[in-house]
Amino acid sequence: MGSSFLHITPTAFDLLALFICIGALACHLWVLPPIGGVLNSSVPEILRIRLWHLIAVAIAMLTMSSVAELLMRGMEMSDRPLSEIFSVMPIIILRTHYGNLWLVRPVAIMALWIGWWAGRRRLDSRAIPAFMLGAGVVIAMTRSASGHAADMGDLTLPELMDCLHLLAGSIWGGGLMVLSTVVLPKMVEILKYRRALIAYIAHRFSTLAGIALSTVLVTATYNTWIQVGSFRALWETPYGRIVVIKILLLFVLIVIGVSNRYISVPFLRKWACHTFAGHGPFHRLFIVLYFALFNPDLREDKILNRFRHKVFAEAILVVVVIICTAILLHGVPARHSLNTEHRHTMERGQM
Repeated sequence: MGSSFLHITPTAFDLLALFICIGALACHLWVLPPIGGVLNSSVPEILRIRLWHLIAVAIAMLTMSSVAELLMRGMEMSDRPLSEIFSVMPIIILRTHYGNLWLVRPVAIMALWIGWWAGRRRLDSRAIPAFMLGAGVVIAMTRSASGHAADMGDLTLPELMDCLHLLAGSIWGGGLMVLSTVVLPKMVEILKYRRALIAYIAHRFSTLAGIALSTVLVTATYNTWIQVGSFRALWETPYGRIVVIKILLLFVLIVIGVSNRYISVPFLRKWACHTFAGHGPFHRLFIVLYFALFNPDLREDKILNRFRHKVFAEAILVVVVIICTAILLHGVPARHSLNTEHRHTMERGQM
């Protein structure tokens, strides 16, 4: 793809940090039950404390990755090694489009730190994580405004769609990471209230993920059309082949997500003595196929373990998608590659 591992790594690290930060804040706002709410237990507070610690880790990662990305971009723009980059850094920051956008990042990251500090003793607040989510949106906007989507100008439709794609992917993919690393492992340790809490969290996240996934599919289709340009470019350019890998990974993610939404979540709710959510045609179809193909064990520990394993598998796939995205961000879009190849072919033919 024309970019070294050294340049791609900070971008992947930055995307991972942004996914975790936005996904954790989204879960804090819309997935976890309120403290002292209808479930009436201390567990929601424990989960929010663990989530707040994870958010601190994500902000620290964003702080480091922002500096690392600035240095790597400076090396690309100045064609100088890292040991010589600091002498031209003021010019890069103050006199380039990328540098001016990058200056917004420290402000947004500082807002995240202030929000985290203020919210650590007010875990029941909704205003503080909402403020922090706004700062995360600003960081996502700076990334879209300094990437391939900005080739057609600032504040254009491609830039907006790219930002929406990043935000929706962060809510969905980051939420999966939060569930697999923080929420579900803790829930397994707790016996009291476990059924009701897991059913509540799974149902809430399934609804949020469905909305985010719809946005991801629409924006991904648009972005692919803009950056690839043709079906031919999908397999004839390095950029297009990475896009194909992302599409296949997304397909697998959708299959697993559909399995959770139409099979695991309804059975988790039934296990928690909620109204069984399998009344719609899609629910009935998937459940009939599920029983016909797998003859599943419906003991409560088996249902929960299958749900946990599928969420963990989705989180791993999201990490692979992030790596592919980092490679694409440092590659030449397929529409440019084909145009360049066509121009070189014409020039050789005229010689």
